Amino acid sequence: MPYKNPQVKKTTQKGYSKAYYQRNIALVKKRNAVRKAKQRQLWIKFKSQQSCKHCGAKHIAIIDFHHVIRENKRSVNLLAMKQNKVGEAIKEATEKCIPLCSNCHRILHWKEHKKLARARQRKRLKK
Repeated sequence: MPYKNPQVKKTTQKGYSKAYYQRNIALVKKRNAVRKAKQRQLWIKFKSQQSCKHCGAKHIAIIDFHHVIRENKRSVNLLAMKQNKVGEAIKEATEKCIPLCSNCHRILHWKEHKKLARARQRKRLKK
């Protein structure tokens, strides 16, 4: 039944969804578990194909993604594992990030931080 008022439509749909869930709890939970497992496998497959751009290390446990383009930066792992948006995470990782091993990633951030600290110090000295 179409509703002209979007608020009424939203409320009615919410009631239908809740009733469906209550009738089919086991089915919904099973379907969600299957979907999450597929998403996790897709993310694992993507990460296993990546290697560190600095040292060449290639292991799923140590690959991090460093944001080269920092505008609208989102956590790739959070998108993939917590929010189950693997497609978005892969897009974010390929467009805005470079894969690095944990050590190279930490070293890179340390160097960036050190560079910023020096720039701030020079700025203070000039004043």
